Amino acid sequence: MEMLGITKDFSIVSVHKEETPEKTIEIHLKYVPNSFTKDGITYKLYDYTPVRKWQHLSWFDYKCYLVCQLPRYINEQGKPKVIDISFAPKNKGYTHLFAQWIIKSLQIIRVQKTVADLFQTSSHIVRSIMNNAVENALKNRGEINDFENVSIDEKAYTKGHKYSSILIDSDKDYVIDLIEGRKEKNVRALFFLINSQEFQPQIKRVNMDMWKPFMKVVKDIAPKAIIVHDKFHLFKKLSEAIDKTRKKEVKENVILKTHKYTVLKNKENRTRRQQIAFEEISNANLNTAKAWHIRENFKTLFNTENKHQIEELFEEWMTHSKDVGIKYVNTVIATFKRHKQGIINAFRTGTDSGRHENLNGRIQSVLAKARGFINFDRFRINVLFYFGKLELLPQKFY
Repeated sequence: MEMLGITKDFSIVSVHKEETPEKTIEIHLKYVPNSFTKDGITYKLYDYTPVRKWQHLSWFDYKCYLVCQLPRYINEQGKPKVIDISFAPKNKGYTHLFAQWIIKSLQIIRVQKTVADLFQTSSHIVRSIMNNAVENALKNRGEINDFENVSIDEKAYTKGHKYSSILIDSDKDYVIDLIEGRKEKNVRALFFLINSQEFQPQIKRVNMDMWKPFMKVVKDIAPKAIIVHDKFHLFKKLSEAIDKTRKKEVKENVILKTHKYTVLKNKENRTRRQQIAFEEISNANLNTAKAWHIRENFKTLFNTENKHQIEELFEEWMTHSKDVGIKYVNTVIATFKRHKQGIINAFRTGTDSGRHENLNGRIQSVLAKARGFINFDRFRINVLFYFGKLELLPQKFY
């Protein structure tokens, strides 16, 4: 009985084996006592429910079920209630031990259909186990108030530009929570969802891109927090300017053809052939190469040891870069100027969203395996299941 995860209140009355249409084993159980005790009160049994089945761990290649009629009792309000059982979650068609192994397998395989096939069950059951595990874990986790340094970002979870806002603990490297949408009201709701607080005075630093709703909410709910526009997003904007410049110049300069990635890569990441091609582009004095050098000069600012001079150096970089006269680069410089303090904070603190970007990559791999999610709720469950550092396994089975 202990191997089945069942208490001594139940006994095995029979085992039925079926070879067709599928190989199954049904283990029939019976509730032994003639009464049920809950919260110190003992109730006489009233009647029994219809036969119920719970999928259990397979025996070799046999799909296994526990089968039982559960007794009911009359509670203090005079209503019939089904007894609580310890071997299966309430109102679910599977046992705790079955769910435990589904969870462990999902954490390794991360493909729901593969796990469903492995355990001879349906994708619906696998999703139900994931949902139940995350919901229970969030309930047990309760409100969180100990996050101080965080990253906030947007993530598209399906086609059609449907976005979510994701909050990550930068120190502990896990997803605190996420919410559908990226508008100001959505971001406020995200913080409130975490601890039911309208203000978050404990926050010291927030890494983010230059998305206005993110900035507005953080300034309102955590006015003492330092906003840092991390270098990954800044580099990305300059890289986009390089690519736009290349697209404009390639129409009249054939040497740029097939060299999109040559002009976007860092020098150390180019192949020898790409480096030779880039030198040819640079010698031709094309704006694409000039835009690349502007980006690389910007990167060196993050290595400046004298942080007291960083604002002056940043101003010089903007002035010199603007004088080059590249349309798309100047657009980025104008954006940087409007968000100057957040960029200066990035230089001075030396922090970035490196962990966040790494986590984003892992989230993207789950998205790819799932080929997107049909709705936000499924996306949230998956992200928190894999990246929320939740206690997903039931702590006690029997």
